[in-house]
Amino acid sequence: MFYFKRPIKSVVRQGITFGFLMLLSSWSEPGTAFAMEPVPNHAIVLIYHHVADDTPASTSVTPTLFAAHLEYLADHGHQVHDLAAIVDSLKQGRPLPDLTVGLSFDDGYASVYTEAFPRLKERGWPFTIFVCPDAIDHRRGPVLNWDQLREMAAAGATIANHGLRHEHLQRRHDQETDAQWTQRVTAELMAAQARIEAEMGTAPLLLAYPYGEYDPALLAIVADLGWAAFGQQSGAMGEHSDFTLLPRFPMAGPFAALENLGDKLRCVPLPVLAVSPETPLIAGSDDEEEIRPVLRVNLQPGTGHLIRPNAFAGGQGLADWQWVDQEAGIFAVQARRSLRPGRSRYNITAPWGATGRYYWFSQTWIVDDQHRN
Repeated sequence: MFYFKRPIKSVVRQGITFGFLMLLSSWSEPGTAFAMEPVPNHAIVLIYHHVADDTPASTSVTPTLFAAHLEYLADHGHQVHDLAAIVDSLKQGRPLPDLTVGLSFDDGYASVYTEAFPRLKERGWPFTIFVCPDAIDHRRGPVLNWDQLREMAAAGATIANHGLRHEHLQRRHDQETDAQWTQRVTAELMAAQARIEAEMGTAPLLLAYPYGEYDPALLAIVADLGWAAFGQQSGAMGEHSDFTLLPRFPMAGPFAALENLGDKLRCVPLPVLAVSPETPLIAGSDDEEEIRPVLRVNLQPGTGHLIRPNAFAGGQGLADWQWVDQEAGIFAVQARRSLRPGRSRYNITAPWGATGRYYWFSQTWIVDDQHRN
C-alpha cells in the first residue's frame, strides 16, 4: 500500500472546527483570474430519512429542524426543482438557475407523510421519495402505504426506486458467480420498478442505492438500464457528473446542523474527470494492518491551477493530500488513521473564486464489505 513519504504541512492549529477551516481556506486575493469564473451548471440534492423526534438520530431530523431547513431555502434564494427534471437538464446541458435544490427522502417512512408533506405542500415544492416496494407490500417498519404515496404524487411528489427489499445490492451471495449476481440484481431492480409503476401509474428512471453502497459492476447495470442513480456521498452534481453515481448531502444527526447548511447549498461540483481506485470496496485485514486507501483524483484538463484542496476523512478531520501533477490536475488523498469497518468517506473541498463558496466532492469507502452483517 502506498503512503505519503512526507507529512503535509499545516498552519492550522489542532482543534479548529471543520467550518472554520473552510472559512480560512476561502480567502483569495482580489482580482484573481478564477474569481470571475462563471457559476458551473449544477444542483444540490438533500437526502432525508425520518422527519421525527423519536427515531434514531443517525437517520433523522426533527420536524422543527426540517421546517428550519425549508425556511432557510426560501429566505436565501434557493429554487426547489423536481429531481427528475434536474437530472434531465444536466444531462442535456440545459442551464439551471444558480442555487437549484432537489429534495429527496429514502426508505419511504411514514413521517414523510405526517411531517414533511404538509410543509412541502404548503410551499408547492416538489420532492422525491425513494421506496422499497417489498417493505410497503409487507408492512415492514414504519413505512408509507400506497394510498399515501398516491396522495403525495397527486400533489407533486415523485415516487422512485430504492431497490426491492433495501439490500446491499453490490454483495454477492455465497457461491454466486458474477453472471448470476448481475442477473439477480437486474431482475430485482426491474421488479421494484414494475411494482412502483403498477401502483403509481409511472416510475421515473431514477434509483437511490440502499445505504449509498455500490461497486463498478452495479454502476454498469444502472448504465445498461439507462437510469440515473444517487448515492449518499456529499457534493454538488453537474453536467460532468457520473449519472450512475450522483451525490446528495445527507441530512441527519450533526450533518443536518443549520449552521453548516449554507456552505453545502452554495457549493459547486469539483471538476473531477476520474478517480482511482474506481471501487469503494476495501477488504478488511486480520493482522491489524492500517486501512488508509489512497484516492487519486484526476481533474478536468486545465483546472488544476484553480484548485487549492482541503481533504477530510470521515470521523477523523483533516486528511493528507498532495499534488501528483498539478499541471495535469492530478492529486492524491490519504487518511491519517485507519478507516473503521463499514462505510466511510473522504471529503474534498476547495475555495471557488473569492465568493466564500466551495468546490465539493466526496468518495465513499466500504471496508470489509462481504463480512459485515
